[in-house]
Amino acid sequence: MQLDNITIAVRPRSNSEAMDLGLRLVQTHWRSLYGPWCAITLPLFVLLNVLLSQHMWLAMLILWWLKPLYDRVLLHVLSRALFGQIPSTRETLNSLPAILKNGLFTQLSIFRLSTRRSFLLPVWQLEGLKGAARRARVRVLKGGSSGQSVWLLIVCVHLEAAILLSLYGLIYIFLPQDTELSAMAPFFSSAPPYWMELVSNSLYLFAISVIEPFYVAAGFMLYIQRRTQLEAWDIEIRFRRLAQRLSAFGASAAALLLGVLLCFSPMDPAQATARADLSPAESRTVITQILAHEDFSTDKHITTWVPKDWRPDWDFKKPKADADASPFAALQKLVAGGFKLALVVLVILVLLYLVLNRGRWLAAAERKKRPDSAPPTALFGMDIQPESLPANLVAAANDLWTQGRQRESLGLLYRGSLSHLVNHDALALNDGMTESDIETCARSAHLDPARVEYLSRLAKAWKTVAYAHRHPDEGGVRQLFTDWPNHFARPAPA
Repeated sequence: MQLDNITIAVRPRSNSEAMDLGLRLVQTHWRSLYGPWCAITLPLFVLLNVLLSQHMWLAMLILWWLKPLYDRVLLHVLSRALFGQIPSTRETLNSLPAILKNGLFTQLSIFRLSTRRSFLLPVWQLEGLKGAARRARVRVLKGGSSGQSVWLLIVCVHLEAAILLSLYGLIYIFLPQDTELSAMAPFFSSAPPYWMELVSNSLYLFAISVIEPFYVAAGFMLYIQRRTQLEAWDIEIRFRRLAQRLSAFGASAAALLLGVLLCFSPMDPAQATARADLSPAESRTVITQILAHEDFSTDKHITTWVPKDWRPDWDFKKPKADADASPFAALQKLVAGGFKLALVVLVILVLLYLVLNRGRWLAAAERKKRPDSAPPTALFGMDIQPESLPANLVAAANDLWTQGRQRESLGLLYRGSLSHLVNHDALALNDGMTESDIETCARSAHLDPARVEYLSRLAKAWKTVAYAHRHPDEGGVRQLFTDWPNHFARPAPA
């Protein structure tokens, strides 16, 4: 690290001022930051939304979970821009293997929900520490700026939410006034269409693209501020600059200045005699004598509150026992650490289970919320009550088709399917849904995929007749008549 090349004024700052400096750093180098940011996030965004087109909420969750990956790319650019070496987008992408190799998996798993992610990221990425050395380094750094890094995360989360809500509000502003809030309902429905979920995910990507560089830069400058306090970077830089100015006078001027300083020094000549042959023990004795002088006898006691380190000790190596430590105490500490680890793993597994079964819980909650509500009796203007349907629905639909009444034939078949979904499967359908909405709702309710596929074919044939006024394929319709009893003639299994 070449402190002489640093591009900021190194001096003691408050934590708030250090975070403001991080924001200024992003404003200065935003082109260098957003180049690699877009080169990584945009292809990943497209890939996730294509592969998970049936589970768009999962695509957004993965996009959020991978934030530590994006943060490493941003920190790579910021750490070099701080010392006047601004990398290009190609250089940053070529450095990806080195950027991602140290601790990325741990940050994406155990420490993903860390509230000090941006503040401690340089310890992982720039210092490259591991194990006990990293934990010791973290304990030292957390002494001064840890609390501010937590508040930084809280503020940035709220800013992301504010930007996201503002974007939804901007969309609402441009809608016709007579639509009121009904036009925004698909964004917040339980089964929105694909294009609306894609818009929602795009808005979220825009929100994190605005806030995340500022979050990483502010945390990085908190880290630099803490190192400045611990390692006195400002004093070191001043001494280096002083040495550079003194070297300009030449060796003779430096020798003359040294002689003048020695002449006027109040030190005893016996004490001023330099000795290079002192042993380590003698050196400690001399240092102790010097520190015992009254000039160094000032004591300053400071009492402060620090947050308790709640994280379990992940080092399962046998600790060095104290002289009076008993084996029972060591066993007790090991058991406690095991329980803490098991609790963390259990919480992560429960959260993953709830997220992966989101559709089932939402459907159950919807049914519980409206236990007494009667199923709809009509959809699309069609009567779907069981008593309105013929006993042999397939035969009746086949007769209508033979008579050339294609619309009535497929309408009867579709009515029977909707009636079965509403009355046997307890699917929460309403008159405001379209055929695509009903298909999406059936898929979200985890119905048999074969039934959902049949419903899709039937809806396509029905829309061809009802809306396009065209005759569907004769063979396809006959196949619909044949397959209908296999999917809707008997109650769905419980």
